[in-house]
Amino acid sequence: MLPATIGHDKTARFRPEVEGLRAVAVVLVLLYHAKLAALTGGYIGVDVFFVLSGFLITSLLMRELATTGTVSLAAFWARRARRLLPASGLVVVATLIAGRLMLDGLSQGDLARDAIAACAFVANFRLFNVGTDYLAEGQATSPLLHFWSLAVEEQYYLVWPGLMLLLVRYARLARRSLIAVLGVMWVVSLVLCVRSTHDDPMWAFFMLPARAWELLSGALLAVVGGSLWKRAHRVRVIVGCVGLGSIIGAALAYDDSTPFPGLAAIVPVLGTVAVINAGVTFGGPITILRARPLQWIGARSYAIYLWHFPLLLLAEARYGPLNATTRGGLLLGSLALAALSYHLIEIPVRFAPRLVASPGRSLAMGASVAVVGVVVASLVLHNPPRLSTDEIAAPATLATVAPSIPATTAPSATSTIPPPPTTMLRPEVADASHDNPPELAPLIAANLPLLEESTTTRKVPANLDPSLGAAKNDLPQVYADECILDVGVSGLKDCVYGDPAGAVTIVLFGDSHAAQWMPAINLVAIENGWRLIVHTKKACPSAEIPTIKDPNQTDCAVWRASVIASLEALHPDLVVMSGYRYQAAPGTEGRTPDQVWRDGTDLTVSKVKPFAQHVLLLGDSATPALTVPYCLANDLTNVPICMASREEATRPKRLQVEREVAAKYDIDFIPTSDWMCTDTLCPVIVGNVLMYRDDSHITATASEFLAPYVELALRHAMT
Repeated sequence: MLPATIGHDKTARFRPEVEGLRAVAVVLVLLYHAKLAALTGGYIGVDVFFVLSGFLITSLLMRELATTGTVSLAAFWARRARRLLPASGLVVVATLIAGRLMLDGLSQGDLARDAIAACAFVANFRLFNVGTDYLAEGQATSPLLHFWSLAVEEQYYLVWPGLMLLLVRYARLARRSLIAVLGVMWVVSLVLCVRSTHDDPMWAFFMLPARAWELLSGALLAVVGGSLWKRAHRVRVIVGCVGLGSIIGAALAYDDSTPFPGLAAIVPVLGTVAVINAGVTFGGPITILRARPLQWIGARSYAIYLWHFPLLLLAEARYGPLNATTRGGLLLGSLALAALSYHLIEIPVRFAPRLVASPGRSLAMGASVAVVGVVVASLVLHNPPRLSTDEIAAPATLATVAPSIPATTAPSATSTIPPPPTTMLRPEVADASHDNPPELAPLIAANLPLLEESTTTRKVPANLDPSLGAAKNDLPQVYADECILDVGVSGLKDCVYGDPAGAVTIVLFGDSHAAQWMPAINLVAIENGWRLIVHTKKACPSAEIPTIKDPNQTDCAVWRASVIASLEALHPDLVVMSGYRYQAAPGTEGRTPDQVWRDGTDLTVSKVKPFAQHVLLLGDSATPALTVPYCLANDLTNVPICMASREEATRPKRLQVEREVAAKYDIDFIPTSDWMCTDTLCPVIVGNVLMYRDDSHITATASEFLAPYVELALRHAMT
């Protein structure tokens, strides 16, 4: 979302409509990030900037080719270095220093890594690889996340001048031939963008190949000559006004659920082209865009954009959710900082005579700025704050008891499931769901004191397992084996665990909240000689429901159908289904989330049951209200602040839905609430075990810790 070509070179013709467009774009972005006004699609400002960059840079290159017959790559990159790097380097270093004071220990390390990527011009690769979803709510967001678009433009600057030089000077393409070649590139990139928005939206959002058509839209206009329909002044005015209106309309109509960029990006892109095409024609968009406030903002929009995001994110990380007045005040603060850096850093460095006279010195200056940013980030990264106290916690172990099983549900003489060894009377236990089978009740009762004691833990122990720093990577083996499919991937994989030759076959079916139980189920399967087959997919519950990431059910539905077809061929002994509670998605209007979940679970169970001897609906794990490792890192001596109440963490209405569906089809439903919570609270550290790796998933260590519960649940379901 970076206006990388803010301002104008002294050699370029100043275009006030471009300056005004920059202002419009940056205001849209600022209001979107600050959650002000109704601009739920203000993120389209990045598309406006991309088109402007493509147009202005290509105009500059075409002018140089026309006057000198060539392009000086060193001089071009030197101009970009003077223009972009001093201000961005200042913001990176300032953000790192402020982050040291305002962020928790884990976030400081993440910020340092983001800063290194920003200085190396690969912030988009970093964000893609760590899986940051720019349009998702409730995610921990980097104060430097907005540097992804600067990386896209810098990658474009590395390639585009050389390509233009090759096509014009060496291939000697005439204007029409050049337009044809660029047009083919435009179509290829757009098709790639549309397809990847469906198949791999993260890649489509962050990567240059899927964004190149936006830059090429401006480039094509520059090659044509900067204006279509040169003599049709009235047409240009009308189309330009429609273009400006379409930009504002998209910012109002789009929201975080809009598949983006994809076809949706065509509206702001072509709108920007239309405004540039209208130019300074009297009565067109220029009437609005030449307004002095917009011209002032446009000239400083690069600095405004750089400063506003760290201010918002750091303040929110330090003080929690901000009210509208505070967010508005921070935006005004970003204007003030931008004005200072514009006059003290940007302009002096950009037009410094010694730097302008020597591309080598300009490039050396740019490299020095990047090195300084990397050095400061490395100092932060290699001098982390403490992530635990000196307190040592007693290792967590579950009390073991002999489970009971009613005679009426004992295994048949031909059953391959070993029976439990003894019988015990079920005691009264804290059980808000009343669904614990006799096998589990004694174990829950025996370990309730451990949970109650854990709710009083105040300090993060030194022997926490996993440590806060290792928590996010404490994943089930299915992640390393790519046996939890990514969004857009629907082909089944051969993912067999436990004892591959086991006589009993268990299938784990669901999303990442099903996959989190894989370590426990796998441990049990190995110990008992059972075969475990895993069919899991990110953001795709086993319940047949639309989700925000798959509103049209063109991804999850395909995968789900394939899983059910495999069950028909396999006829496993047990299918275990579990899943996260999902937000309402397009197509679910008029129904509550619980009704949607009921309908979707009912439909899937009706298809699965004929192909499995037994089906178990395993209730979702208790989910905390906060991202637990980061919450704990923020206050190492106040663990209770990171805990959620039982009702908040377990969603009793959702459990009731699954209970009723299970009863309808005579299958088993077993909640996990009593495994993880007391009557009132759900601890985030039990003994020395860290229970959560983020704001909803349990750690692989916690999953294995809870394996005794899982074993009894599986045994009950298969009898």
